[in-house]
Amino acid sequence: MAEILKIVGKEVKIGTDDGRVITVSLKSINYDNPKEGDRIKVYKDGRDYIVTRAGTSMDGIYETDAKGNKKINKHIFVWVGTFFFGYLGLDRFLRGQIGTGVCKLLFGWLTLGIWQLVDWIIAMTKAYGSAYGNVEEITFDTDGNYTR
Repeated sequence: MAEILKIVGKEVKIGTDDGRVITVSLKSINYDNPKEGDRIKVYKDGRDYIVTRAGTSMDGIYETDAKGNKKINKHIFVWVGTFFFGYLGLDRFLRGQIGTGVCKLLFGWLTLGIWQLVDWIIAMTKAYGSAYGNVEEITFDTDGNYTR
């Protein structure tokens, strides 16, 4: 999978899978707000390039990198996954902790909402605190643990 290495003016430097660096125009990027570090797919159409965002799953909710780490938009994770649907274990399913998600779904009501509240407080602290405060995505490793 290719990656945007640098954006300078109207030119974008892209690192490809085979170790090459190619330069394309900014208008070749086929999505809004490209930034350095974005995982992308590059297609060549004659002399022109078409660049699209890559690695998305679940309709753009999360991306999976080559190591299996998941990047999830922190606002969706905290507010939708944890706050609104944490009682169903959605936050654990999004993190890849399927067993814990099923357990939370079946037995979370026994804690009278305390489990959901604690998970939400941890997610808020991680997402909006110093760990992920300056980025838009939270990253989980293959075990579903926060990476920072």
